[in-house]
Amino acid sequence: MKQRLIAGEELSLPPVLKKLLQNSLVYDSSSSAEARVYAIDKGQGYFLKTAAKGRLAKEAALTRYCHSKGLATEVLDYISGDQDWLLTARVAGEDASHIDYLSDPKRLCRILADHMLRLHSLSLSDFPVADKTLAYIEAAEAGYHQGRFNQRFLPPQQQFRSQEEAYRQIQELKPLLQHETLIHGDFCLPNMILDRWQFQSMIDWGEAGKSDRHIDLFWLIWSLQFNLKTDRYKDYVLDCYGRRHIDLDILESIAAFEVFA
Repeated sequence: MKQRLIAGEELSLPPVLKKLLQNSLVYDSSSSAEARVYAIDKGQGYFLKTAAKGRLAKEAALTRYCHSKGLATEVLDYISGDQDWLLTARVAGEDASHIDYLSDPKRLCRILADHMLRLHSLSLSDFPVADKTLAYIEAAEAGYHQGRFNQRFLPPQQQFRSQEEAYRQIQELKPLLQHETLIHGDFCLPNMILDRWQFQSMIDWGEAGKSDRHIDLFWLIWSLQFNLKTDRYKDYVLDCYGRRHIDLDILESIAAFEVFA
């Protein structure tokens, strides 16, 4: 994770957070235009995320819930004023793209597939989660009509011959997308934290919601391929997750939705 040391005085913080930042080192580790993320080097360490008013409410609630299930870090505070602020405890360890973990791909695949299945197996009977599947479909269709078509992130063997081919695949597969599984929504290696091979936490729950498990599987496979520079572990990941849970037609169709996102 890239970090840039900044002066804490640069931030327009709520009073309760100003006290926290006194006599601490603050690093900007943001990677998104929609939100800023700051690492605070004080005590056991903290992460502070800020975004437009109301944007972090769902993420705060989901992070709290998933912390109670052993899958996310602890939420220490959520403040919504002129803008949103989400304070979480620092997670010990490194993200799963660290060279130490990439050096043993099969072990890494087993750990990540196991914890993905744990997430996807949550019953949600005690926690209401919004359905994201319809919004996911609508975003892809809107992207198509707006002329968006970006498949540069896809490996050559997954690329479409045309925008129309990808759109036809969306129309064929969208009735099959599921609605009942809690997904992370951005299940990539940098969002999975391990400490000496022990799973610690999933971070960055902004895209989470109730949707189709194949979205998480698609991004895990993509992230492994991107970081390992090979697609040889795709089948192994699917075996570790459990083939009985997977529809390969749906999994392959996720790329069609993502090129219009």
